[in-house]
Amino acid sequence: MTRGNTASDRTTASRKERRAARNGVAISIVILLALVMLAIGVSAGFLLTRSKIPPSLVSGTEASTVKVAATQFDDSRSVALTVSLGESSTVASPTSGTVTDIAVGAGSPIASGQVVFDVDATPVMALHTDVPLYRELKSGMRGPDAAGLNAALRRLGYNAPDSDGMTWDTITAYNALAQSVGARQLSRDTGWTIDPSWFVWLPADSVTVKQTSIAVGRQVTAGQDLFTTAAIPLKATLPAAAADLVAGERVITIGDQTFDVPADAKELTDAAMLTAINNSVAFRMASLGSDSGGALASGGALAGGAAGASAGDTLSVSYDWRLKQPLTALSVPPSAVYDAAAGSGCVSVDATPVQVSIIASQLGKTMVSVSENQTFDHVDVTPRTNEHCTAQGGA
Repeated sequence: MTRGNTASDRTTASRKERRAARNGVAISIVILLALVMLAIGVSAGFLLTRSKIPPSLVSGTEASTVKVAATQFDDSRSVALTVSLGESSTVASPTSGTVTDIAVGAGSPIASGQVVFDVDATPVMALHTDVPLYRELKSGMRGPDAAGLNAALRRLGYNAPDSDGMTWDTITAYNALAQSVGARQLSRDTGWTIDPSWFVWLPADSVTVKQTSIAVGRQVTAGQDLFTTAAIPLKATLPAAAADLVAGERVITIGDQTFDVPADAKELTDAAMLTAINNSVAFRMASLGSDSGGALASGGALAGGAAGASAGDTLSVSYDWRLKQPLTALSVPPSAVYDAAAGSGCVSVDATPVQVSIIASQLGKTMVSVSENQTFDHVDVTPRTNEHCTAQGGA
């Protein structure tokens, strides 16, 4: 009996254990399902109870319209000028002596008022005058050479008279220039007389040295060749207008100077502009050639040119130019413009047609302008009228 009861007890215990295990699994499943339902409920509650967007932040503009942004547009771009070159020049020594220092070299610029070389340890500066000095000038003398000297000193920023007379102001201005570079000055000992042998005459306010003919330690005589210059600009020709060029008067930036370019200009011959081109790094690099053969940075980029360009050659040199008077441009979706032709078109503003001038397309936007008596701050994304806008008074 004892053994039978024992076996029966073991069987009963085993059944109870299996039943308990099944109940434990069932309870785990129920708990898991409860947790899942709880998570779903919390998420749904969050979605149902989240804060609404404040009315002040809801756009009042219908989905069929879009706000229009106004910006200043100057159509800034690069323009490649075709620069026609004149003759190169040979610059001669005004004096004799031993060359003790040289401030020029092939490829270097020399400007009026700068030292070219030293003779017998005395700096000899360069000076450009419209008429080369052909005689000694004393106070009270008049003539085109005196007028040229006064003009050269004024261009360099000195207070020389605006006349064709050699005056005390001329002497003072020249001495101030000479002192600034250590060159010889006028004095009582010289009778306040300026001698043409005191400076190197340049054919322009600035030239680029193409090749030198002197060396330190050698003797130089008056009239001996010092160096030859690269050919200087005679005129600059504008390229044919690009199809997307905005019409109007423009300005061109050459170095740190800005010059007006009339809307109908084809050739640029202004002396000051040609001087700025001649003085620019871009032109100097183009006229002497570039081993890289590539373009330089903006503000005057090398676009071509053969080494040692000479008279009769042309060089292509690029500078930045833009509209003189920027336009107020409105940026609209391309889909908003209809009846577009010959640079003009129409847009629909609250189903009313408005004529616009099409300026440019940038970053998926069409830039337009309107007449002074018209403006709008929104536009229909898709025109709600097909009426021709010319009937409303064009831009």
